[in-house]
Amino acid sequence: MVYEVNNLLTLNPTLMKANDLLLEKRELKSIFEECGINPAPPIREQKPNPLSDRKALDDIVFDILGLTQKEQDEVYRSVCELVKNRLENARSVK
Repeated sequence: MVYEVNNLLTLNPTLMKANDLLLEKRELKSIFEECGINPAPPIREQKPNPLSDRKALDDIVFDILGLTQKEQDEVYRSVCELVKNRLENARSVK
């Protein structure tokens, strides 16, 4: 319901520093490049190495959520696995 929106946590974009917004000034890359994960080898065996400006923005959200480094790495891996699976499924439908 509408009243639930009032309970959602959101980021106030006016509170973000200008250098945190560098991401909007460059071309976005594939999710794999953004997260620093190679889609070819098993994703679970990799240590994510996100682009520095991507990490700066993600860290704001991760800090608010109180995620540990291990949990943050899991987010990157899970997102990449999800995208990889969706791409593979789309190819198999053709």
